[in-house]
Amino acid sequence: MALILSRLDVQHCFTMSDAIIAMRTAFTALSTGQAEMPQRLAVGLHETGLALLMPSLIHTLEAHTFGLKIITQVPGNSARGLPRSYASVLLLDAVTGKTLAIMEGGWLTAMRTGAASGLATDLLARRDASVLALFGAGVQASTQVLAIHAVRPLDEVRVVNRSDEHYQSLVARLHDLLGAACPPIVHAPSAAEALVGASLVACATASTTPLFRWENIAPGTHINAIGAFTPDMCEVDGETLAHARIVVDQREAAMIEAGDLLQPLALGKIAGPATWIELGSLVTGERFSRQSEDEVTFFKAVGLGVQDVASALLVYSRAREMGVGVEVDV
Repeated sequence: MALILSRLDVQHCFTMSDAIIAMRTAFTALSTGQAEMPQRLAVGLHETGLALLMPSLIHTLEAHTFGLKIITQVPGNSARGLPRSYASVLLLDAVTGKTLAIMEGGWLTAMRTGAASGLATDLLARRDASVLALFGAGVQASTQVLAIHAVRPLDEVRVVNRSDEHYQSLVARLHDLLGAACPPIVHAPSAAEALVGASLVACATASTTPLFRWENIAPGTHINAIGAFTPDMCEVDGETLAHARIVVDQREAAMIEAGDLLQPLALGKIAGPATWIELGSLVTGERFSRQSEDEVTFFKAVGLGVQDVASALLVYSRAREMGVGVEVDV
C-alpha cells in the first residue's frame, strides 16, 4: 500500500530540523557517488505553461530510493485565481519498483530549498552571525529565514522588497512559523541600509539585475542566493563574486542555470567552475569550510532532484511513524 500525503500531511511530518538533516543526506550522497541525478527536463504546456521533471536516485546502505518531482509553472493561472505553480513528488522503492508515496511537493520544495541555505550557512557563516539582510518577501523568503534562524539564531531580519503588502504577508508567515521565537523584523528602506552590520544575506527574488553592491558587504559576510534560476537572472554582482569564496549545490547544474555565475564568468570577472566548491565536499569534510573571520562566502543553489528524494524519503518515514496520510492500493 502506498501513502498519499497532502500539503498539511507534509507540513506535519517535516520540520526545518528534519529538512536540514535530509540535505546532509542528499549532498553527502551526491558527493560520494551514491546518487544518480539527470538534469531536469522541461516540457512546454498549453499557452506559456511549463512542466519541469526532476528524477533522482539515492542508493546508500540504508535506502535505495527513486523519486520524481513534477513542477508545473502556468503564468495564466493568476487570471484564473489559481497558484502559478503546483508540485508533486512520486517516491519509489528502487529495489522492487514499488510506489511508496505520492505527496504534495510545494511545501517540500520550499523547505528543502531553505534547508540547503541553512546547511550552507551552518558550514560557512561566522559563528557570531546574527543579523540577516533578506531580499525578497515571497514563500521562499520565509523558509530562508526559518532555515538560517535554525543554525544561527537571529537578532534581526531586515527585509528589502518593493511591495508593502508582500512584506506584511511575510511578517505574518514568519510569526506563524516561528511563534515566540520569531526575531524582530524590519522593512529596510534600501539595500545599503539593510546591509550595515549584517553578516548574513539571503537573496530570494526573480531579479535580472544585482540587488546590492560589493562596497556594501561587510567583511566576513555569508551570502545565500537561491532566486535566480535561469542564465538571464542575476541577484549578485560580479565584483562581489570576484571577492567571495564560491560554493554551489552542483557545478554541472550551476553551469546550466545559474545566471549569477554565468554572467560574470562570460565577462571574465570570476574564475571558472573548477574553482567553485560543491556543498557536498564541505559536508563530507573533503574541503574546508570558512577559512578566516573576514572571508566573504557565497552559496548558489539552483535546486537539485536529489534534495527532493532525500526530503520525500524522510517525510515518508515520519508519516509511517506518525500514522499520517491515506493508504491506497496503486
